[in-house]
Amino acid sequence: MVRESRLSRDKAATAILRLDTAGGVQVIAAGRGRNTRRYVVRSYQEIAIQDDKAGFEAYLVIDASDRDISFGGTRIDPSVTKEMVADLADNMSLKLAVHGSPVGGAKAGLRASPDDPRLKEFLKRFAEECRDVLSTTTILGKDMGAKQWMLDEIYQTLNMAQLAVARKHTQTAECPDRLGELDGYIPNMTGKGVFWSIEQALNGALNGARVLIQGFGVVGSGVAWHLSRSGARIVGVSDCSKAVIDDGGMDVDALIAAKNENGVLAEDKLPGSCARIGRDELLAQSADLLVLAAGSYLVDADTAARIQTPLVVEGANLALLPDARNVLHAKAVRVVPDVIANSSSAALVGHQIAAGNTRSPRTLWEEIEANIKRCTEEVDEMSRQLDVDSKSAFRRLIEAERGSGVGRS
Repeated sequence: MVRESRLSRDKAATAILRLDTAGGVQVIAAGRGRNTRRYVVRSYQEIAIQDDKAGFEAYLVIDASDRDISFGGTRIDPSVTKEMVADLADNMSLKLAVHGSPVGGAKAGLRASPDDPRLKEFLKRFAEECRDVLSTTTILGKDMGAKQWMLDEIYQTLNMAQLAVARKHTQTAECPDRLGELDGYIPNMTGKGVFWSIEQALNGALNGARVLIQGFGVVGSGVAWHLSRSGARIVGVSDCSKAVIDDGGMDVDALIAAKNENGVLAEDKLPGSCARIGRDELLAQSADLLVLAAGSYLVDADTAARIQTPLVVEGANLALLPDARNVLHAKAVRVVPDVIANSSSAALVGHQIAAGNTRSPRTLWEEIEANIKRCTEEVDEMSRQLDVDSKSAFRRLIEAERGSGVGRS
């Protein structure tokens, strides 16, 4: 079956993708004249494993791409659906596009609890069902709910290193076995990118800024760490069951010490000045900015209507539902979308696996920071000019760049 998808309605910059589920995908032309480029693109792929008897569902989605390698995280959570994994794969492609699309986007999802005693069995079955693509074109990392031992289980089943695909395609001796061994891979690197987008949106005015953070896992706590060291005050945070606030600002190191590996805050370890409120009440508090760093699809239109901050930064993938984006745009709340704010770790990994781990970490991180800050401004400007929400503006920005033959480094 073949279908066509137009990347842009602009007559001066139109690209047509021909998607053939039986073979490859080709962009017939993108741009005009000397800017015209031609690609051979791998097809969008979707693998679904559903076993009602065992109560097991798993999905792997590989977005259409003109790159040899695709990369994405593995989400392990009872909320996983096929539609969610497809949305996350699309999001990964968009995040990578901020940084020149060094690799294609992908996503895996297992509908299971991370503490399910059958998880090892599920991971092995997933690996076997996806063996063809995981051993040739696609590399998986961690996403919500996934731990390194779970990725190790997948790759042990495949009898290959996590980065064997990158090593094969790049033919470099510098490529290690695991993602975490790549040069430039650092703690809190997703939070670092979120921080850069906030820094740009506030024009560097971080000292004294009052911040609310929904979700205090790896991303939320990482953002808090970076912000606190730049003079911002963390006045409220939430976990899966509660929120704590302190208008005078909270000791971030104490908050981090009070959380477990799942981002749940132990109340007996919290600073005494904190007051407890309902989890969802946090989003209605007054502050200078709100960072969304919990799960996907958590903020709907009703919740968005209660948000009081003039700036919202989407640190979690797909935190805002489309109707919530519309509400915030109508309220003139500035939103830095997930595909920009949450893109730093995808960019570092994507560039290093595409280059066989030969990029200079210092140079690469400088490029990532510049791309995040540039996109933060460009998308806000386009959102205001076109009167569309910021994620829609981002899509139009990327479509225009693809159509004109202009890309980011």
